[in-house]
Amino acid sequence: MKTKLVYTAIVFLLYLNSCFSQPGKGGMKPPSIEERLKMVDKEICQPLELNKSQKEKVSAAFNDFFVGLDKLATPPSRPEKSKVDALAKARDEKVKQAIPAASYPKYLELEMATRPKGPEAGRP
Repeated sequence: MKTKLVYTAIVFLLYLNSCFSQPGKGGMKPPSIEERLKMVDKEICQPLELNKSQKEKVSAAFNDFFVGLDKLATPPSRPEKSKVDALAKARDEKVKQAIPAASYPKYLELEMATRPKGPEAGRP
């Protein structure tokens, strides 16, 4: 009898834990533009070893990209791929002008690595 009571209590506690671990009404919110710019500085500018003026130009290019992307993203639909690609191409051209030509291929690798992974990324 005691073991049934203990098992019932354990199942009940696990049930309560799963109820409270669900995301809230807002769900996950995307990071702000400032947070994304900090990520760009950390994951792109620092590995490329850019100077201050180059960092400012790259940050400005990414800021324009993020602002444009936020304007395109109207929930619940995703923005058109062609419009996002046009924004990315403009951003890459600005970055290409701001950094040394020898660093541009490494920039492209770093930029591809920092792209957010979609929900499909976790699936086998």
